[in-house]
Amino acid sequence: MSSNGAKNKTLFVIVLTLLTMVFEIFFGIITRSMALTADGWHMGTHAFALSITFFAYILTERLAKSEKITLSADKIGTLAGFASSILLGITGVWILFESVERFFNPYQIHFNDAIAVAVIGLVVNLLSILIMGVKSHHHEHHQKDYNFLAAYMHILADALTSFFAIFALLAGKYWGFVFLDPLVGIIGGLMICIWAYNLIKSTSIILLDVKSK
Repeated sequence: MSSNGAKNKTLFVIVLTLLTMVFEIFFGIITRSMALTADGWHMGTHAFALSITFFAYILTERLAKSEKITLSADKIGTLAGFASSILLGITGVWILFESVERFFNPYQIHFNDAIAVAVIGLVVNLLSILIMGVKSHHHEHHQKDYNFLAAYMHILADALTSFFAIFALLAGKYWGFVFLDPLVGIIGGLMICIWAYNLIKSTSIILLDVKSK
């Protein structure tokens, strides 16, 4: 897949993510679901991170025609991936903070509405994963496109939080396990932080030109 193809796919997913973000946050507030609200804001930060990915592709195309700037396309993409991974980490920390606070101060949740919206969010995330098609993109490049990889990791994190939100809401509705709503937020936040750390580490090595032993 060409960089132009990756750029177009990223733009489409950005629009899809923004629409879903507004939908989830609105109904998350109405239904008082922390898992759903966190998923909505999570998608918002990912839309911003995906925007970094999109503009990195545009910048790469323009600088490729410049004789004054010799920064390679790989470095631009890796730098964008580094910035996106930092946003991913901030998102994980925010979800952790909000989930812990909600764990000790639980709200009454309107489960039916929250579950319906969370399912829609998960469907959008799975559709975005299919659109991005990261495996084929990696196989066609000898060197990883960390810009594209960071965008894909954001989408995977979205799918994870959507899945956790659905599980928590179903458990709360049918078994009364209301504590699972903030608990799965904590688990999701931790996993997102781990993903962010690994991506920051990988991109930092390239940006700093660290030689492997």
